[in-house]
Amino acid sequence: LHRAARAGDVARLRTLVEQGADVNAVDSLGGTALHDAVWAGEKDVVVFLLDHGADVNARHREAGSTPLHYAIITNHPEIVELLVSRGADVKATYRSGSTALHLAASRGMAGVIELLIKHGAQVNARDSAGSTPLDEACWRGQAETVRVLLANGADLKIKNEETGATPLHEAAIKGHADVVGVLLAAGADPAALDLSGATALDDALHYHQSKVAELLLDKGAKFKDAKQTSPKALHEAILHDQADLVALLLDKGADMNAPGPQGATPLEDACLKGFADIVGLLLDRGAKVNQRNQAGMTALHNAALGGNRAVVELLLARGADVNARDEETGATPLYYAASWGRVEALQVLLSRGADPSIKTKRGLTPLEGARENNQTETAALLETLGSKVTGVKVPKSELR
Repeated sequence: LHRAARAGDVARLRTLVEQGADVNAVDSLGGTALHDAVWAGEKDVVVFLLDHGADVNARHREAGSTPLHYAIITNHPEIVELLVSRGADVKATYRSGSTALHLAASRGMAGVIELLIKHGAQVNARDSAGSTPLDEACWRGQAETVRVLLANGADLKIKNEETGATPLHEAAIKGHADVVGVLLAAGADPAALDLSGATALDDALHYHQSKVAELLLDKGAKFKDAKQTSPKALHEAILHDQADLVALLLDKGADMNAPGPQGATPLEDACLKGFADIVGLLLDRGAKVNQRNQAGMTALHNAALGGNRAVVELLLARGADVNARDEETGATPLYYAASWGRVEALQVLLSRGADPSIKTKRGLTPLEGARENNQTETAALLETLGSKVTGVKVPKSELR
């Protein structure tokens, strides 16, 4: 019976029923033939089974799901309509406490949502985790579904029972700017707090959702305290390559020259990561190109470590000292590039006048640093320069 239902074989089903087969029999997996027919999208089989006594609200033995849940999960809206017309319980929940409306909301099935609500579905029902259908739609980024739910009485002020998050928090965490816009237009409170004391803006910043953060601020959301424009916040935005968020934080007063938790400036963070766009942004905003960190390193030292050619070139074009020595070891950017095998950075530095004879406090030249660290490629390039004694220099054309 179940195999025939899955295969859409109405003739075989008719024969089996005439021979006394139980249309509500449960297979080893815990479902009825109606569950199988719905899952397979076999509408004609669904009609046949219902006409011959199949229980429209039969529950799966393990999950507790009904055929209506199956129809939504498998995106068969025409079968949803059929089941509802034949008496499917639109309020039924399965193991997770989710209703058919929760499932439809998470999948963006706006038409199904309107049908379910019309037949008595509770728009603000909570599942076992305390989430409403509106929470599901916001989390999944279903903007049109959010509009439909709100138009049908969904409460945007209801908080999740476990986290205290509002639908606005949910959308902010996931970075769904379109949903955030819909919620704000409907009157969502950007100052609402979850159980941890966080606002939607806090969540947007924490999860590096720059577009959402900017939208919330434009709509009147406020930073709670200076920590949100602190060096730590700026540092985190840079490490996640969020140029828009970096610009936003700078606009709101973040200090671009303040050291972060590890002592590095925002510019150094961006240089080490090789994020040329952010480096350019910080320099345009007035970041000090030769400022040193706690170890006495400049941004160019970090750029040499990072090895990004574009970043090294940008810093030098903005006045970085090509032969700056860090205060702790006396190493130059060239030494860093050589010792870490950063060939492209090494080439740029040499072509811009880096001195290969400058030694560290241990008395090592960049060539010796490369050899000590088994960086054969940078060592070979430096060896072509000869020694300081010979004064041999390689033409710039050979260094690029």
